[in-house]
Amino acid sequence: MKKSFISMQQGKNSNWRYILSLLSIFFFMILSGIAYFVLLFVIEPASLDTPELTLGNPILDLALSHIDYLFWLMGLWFSMKVILKRPFRTLITPYRKINWKRIVFGFLIFFGLMAISSIVEFLVFPNNFTLHDFNISNYIWLLLIALLLVPIQTTCEELVFRGFILQWLGKGLKNPILLSIIVGGIFGSLHFANPEMSDGALFVGFDYVFTGFMLTYIAVKSNSAELSIGAHAANNVFLALFFTSDNDVFGEIPSLFVVLDESPFYSALMSSIIIITFYVITVKTRFGKRMNNEGNRI
Repeated sequence: MKKSFISMQQGKNSNWRYILSLLSIFFFMILSGIAYFVLLFVIEPASLDTPELTLGNPILDLALSHIDYLFWLMGLWFSMKVILKRPFRTLITPYRKINWKRIVFGFLIFFGLMAISSIVEFLVFPNNFTLHDFNISNYIWLLLIALLLVPIQTTCEELVFRGFILQWLGKGLKNPILLSIIVGGIFGSLHFANPEMSDGALFVGFDYVFTGFMLTYIAVKSNSAELSIGAHAANNVFLALFFTSDNDVFGEIPSLFVVLDESPFYSALMSSIIIITFYVITVKTRFGKRMNNEGNRI
């Protein structure tokens, strides 16, 4: 019998337990803020007097910004083990084991689609890009952070939105479109504070919400968060390694290219094409269905 990722049967899933779990996650987020301030004080006390509360080193600041997500993980783990009383993996899959092949599959497909999209954009708008001042030492550090820490950030977001919140709402809602709209809307709106919004709030906001909708819909249709985890990690790793801009949420990191001018409409259009293509390849094609069926047997 197929186990449901949305209608979670394992553990104790009453609403009051979800509310208490949410409060515990917020508590660990508060702890992460305290830890961040302590580290800033230890490394460079003067940084606490700056408006940005950063060290001024883009690579080190990028690494420190991911401390939050380690505490997110602790909060989620505590909520699963102590409050909801079910295995942590149930935020990812309803089965006995996580299908790592499906996560890697999602990562590689999405990474490849972004690479193709970027090549097309470079051919159509070559004047929109310039090479960053390259420093091999800085780029190696960026590579390590992008591969080791960025996936932690994206996975935490997936566990919260395509795991915790989706399963909570799934207790009462069964319509996949409605579930995806609500979770995608929450996911997108929480990104509205990102500096990229100043480039064009309408199209950038649509990009966030539609991406959240599609990642949620993919999780519902594939009966796990594995593909979404892979796709989200690929998106952020790819952007960190290859592209930066003046209004980048990652800051002035030494990515390979600097985006000089980008149309918010074109960016949202290409992002939508990528995520829809990803859905078709991973969920609708025969190969994608075979990958999903393998996960359902684990």
